[in-house]
Parts: sequence; C-alpha cells; structure tokens
Amino acid sequence: MFSEGASKPNVSYGTYFFLKGVFYFMHFPASPTFIVLCGKTGSGKSLLIHQLEASGYPVINLEKIASHRGSAFGGLLLPHQPSQKEFENEIEKAFLNHASAKYIFIEQKPSSLGKRKIPAWLYAKINEGIIVHLNIDKQARINNILKEYKAAGKESFIIALHKLERRLTVAVIKEMEALLRAENFEVFIEKMLDYYDNTAKYQLPKKADMVLNGQGEDVAVMKKQLLHALHL
Repeated sequence: MFSEGASKPNVSYGTYFFLKGVFYFMHFPASPTFIVLCGKTGSGKSLLIHQLEASGYPVINLEKIASHRGSAFGGLLLPHQPSQKEFENEIEKAFLNHASAKYIFIEQKPSSLGKRKIPAWLYAKINEGIIVHLNIDKQARINNILKEYKAAGKESFIIALHKLERRLTVAVIKEMEALLRAENFEVFIEKMLDYYDNTAKYQLPKKADMVLNGQGEDVAVMKKQLLHALHL
C-alpha cells in the first residue's frame, strides 16, 4: 500500500479499523447477505455453524476465530484468544474469502467475545442480515451444553462462575458453586440458562425473518431444515 521510504499516515488503531470498515462498505455494498443464526444459549447455533462450515457453505465462524463463545464460561476448553488485531484480520480474511458469495452464515453474538470486540463494520452487516431464530426446547439446550462443556471439569466451571460475582448475589454464587462441587451439572446448567435467558437479550431479536422449531440435538436435521427453508 505504501511505497518504499514513504511515511505511513499517523492514525490511531481505532481509526484504522474504522477506515477499513468504510473500505468494505464501498467495495462490497450489495453482497453477500448475512444469514444470522439467533437463539437462546444452548439452542445449537454453534453446532449448526460448524456443520455448515464442514459442508463447505460460506461461514464466518466467530467463536473459532475468537477462541471464545461469548459468555463467562465461553473460554472453557478453548486455546488462548488471539490479539484484537489478529482477531479482526481473521474476520476480514473470512469475509473476503466469501465476498463473491450470495450469502454468509454467521451466529448472532454480543459485541465482545471474551476480550475481543467484534468490529463495527461486521456488526452493521449482521444487523442488515436475514434473522433465523432457532427455537429449541429447554431440555435439548441443557443436553447440548452438557455435551459441549462437561469435559471442562468442575474446577474450571467454578473459576468461570466467579466472573459473574458483580451480576449474581453472594447467595446465588454459593448455591451454584455447591452444585458444581457435587457435580450436579444438569441442575447447574438449568439454573444458568434461567439467568442467561433473562439477561442476554441479544440472543432473541425483536423480529425474526424465519423461525425453526425443533428438538435441537440432531444437528444434521437442523441443517436440513435450515437449508430447505432458505431454498439452498
């Protein structure tokens, strides 16, 4: 971009990535459309994203890029997070790899995944996307989380639980820790789902373009339903 010997413009880190966002909107204004998977914690969004990616569909896998799932427990069983610059660079690569596609699948996430912040230009693209709500029953959500997280072990869960001390009362923290020490993971997850269902409002958009109802544990069935509904 810069000729040899030329001085680079003196811009801040935040301004640099803002300008990159402007560049993307200027050069890719019409495509691709984002298909945004939404749903409550444990509804199988991440599993479905992995399934779609493995099948060769255009995907931006935010959890894989960030090495974090987004909640207080989101770093369990995952390697250390990349730097913010590495995170944004990998997002840009994924976007550019699919820039000529008609659509990209992506999961709805909070603005930050662990210590990494999703760039504003990507959030704007997500907000313009087609919203698909995965409406899954609670027991299936519990089972999905058990499969994904249980191998982390109770001590890792307890450390992550204490990250919520500013949001949960001392009594609730003690109750939840007791469940973990007794390895009563299913009841612990059920109670945590009650908490996230009431606080993580980003999970459910005000209006979904499409709703998929199901048990949620058979990812292959979910993928088939999704692709059929989208005529893909």
